[in-house]
Amino acid sequence: MKRITFISVISLLYSFFSIDAAAGSIVEFQLPSPAVAGVYIEDIITGEVLVDVNGGRSLLPASITKAITSASVLAEHKPDYRFATEVFMDGNIANGVLDGNIVVKVCGDPTLESSHFPEYLGFADSIVVALKQSGVTEISGRVLISSEDFINQPVPSGWVEEDFAWPYGAGHFSTNYKDNKFVLTMPSRKSEPFVPGLTVKYTPSKGGLKVERKRDSNVYMLRGSVRKGRQEIALSNPNPEETLRHDLESKITGQGIVVGDKEKTVSGATRQVLYVHKSPELGEVLRSFMFRSDNMMAEGALRILAKGETREKAIDRELRLWELRNIDTEGVYLEDGSGLSRKDRMTPYFMADVLGWMASHYNASDYVSLFPKAGLDGTMKSFLKDSSLEGKIAMKTGSMRDVQCYAGYKLDEEGFPSHVVVFMINNIKGNRAKIKESIEKLLLDTFACEE
Repeated sequence: MKRITFISVISLLYSFFSIDAAAGSIVEFQLPSPAVAGVYIEDIITGEVLVDVNGGRSLLPASITKAITSASVLAEHKPDYRFATEVFMDGNIANGVLDGNIVVKVCGDPTLESSHFPEYLGFADSIVVALKQSGVTEISGRVLISSEDFINQPVPSGWVEEDFAWPYGAGHFSTNYKDNKFVLTMPSRKSEPFVPGLTVKYTPSKGGLKVERKRDSNVYMLRGSVRKGRQEIALSNPNPEETLRHDLESKITGQGIVVGDKEKTVSGATRQVLYVHKSPELGEVLRSFMFRSDNMMAEGALRILAKGETREKAIDRELRLWELRNIDTEGVYLEDGSGLSRKDRMTPYFMADVLGWMASHYNASDYVSLFPKAGLDGTMKSFLKDSSLEGKIAMKTGSMRDVQCYAGYKLDEEGFPSHVVVFMINNIKGNRAKIKESIEKLLLDTFACEE
């Protein structure tokens, strides 16, 4: 695709990009130094490039990576795809006794008992109902979690240690449960839900409370002062598999069904399907994590691209998928599906080409519906609020330290995408609010020129 870049002025203290947005019209884009911007706006129908500043520059994308993950998954799977978690009775039943174990075969479903999908809650209750319907009053073995078809890689290598403790830094496991987070109450150190094997080390000191957890560790280190009475802290769960097992056994025994204290091996045992839990449809999952910018769910979606294989294999397939659609992946390097990795890189051209392909070749309404609308939804609720573009810009936001990005569409009067819009700002040292204002002004000026 032929692209033309318009840049007329760059100063030392501020970067002023004067851009020929339309014939005879000039708009300006201002950034505090030393910020670097990649900006690209293109008319999907005509192919006319309205704005191109550093479109080929490789930049850190942050959470707009989720728009690539969503596009990749939808290009390969229908929106009604569902994760399936199967539960088996592994053993023989006689006189109400299951001589064996309950086996939960997990599949990496990131939504199991998620608070964001309340209509799909009740996993443990459904298992209890199925056991009673099967006449089981006692299980000689235990509840086992089977992840034989899934390679566990909870946290991508590019995620940094400061993120591991918090819910936004929760890893994606073969078993994911209750959003892989828990609430720690201090000073009692109680966890809800209960996290088996959790260790909390607290060092009282002056100042605010700081929380740390190392990669793949069950140890939380707290330092600082705890509020008088009690203080609740939402944290990432390092062991959702054991939390699920604990909750299932507690629910089963709480309903009067006896559960043994160790795994039971039974030769010649039969395996019977007890219950199959289906997740929300893929389209619902994508929309949820795009609106809320949920990193763990985005990682779960990425892994659909290479079932039973590694995250690296999923990313390889993702990039190959776009190369086969004649989209240039030069300057693109990804380590995850969420954009939390600080090693991720992509160009505005790549992002724009994927957005354009999805609008032109895929059922555009399904994909566009994943993006929050300016002034109305999710992370875009305050963006362009009460302006002429409220509801007419649909974009995924992406932010982390020194980074602010936006990617999505300008919509026409019928709500269909008319333009692709990409902003990637790196190395931010100044006022982030002023950068947002500059982006809003550029959009308002650019599309005022189009009218």
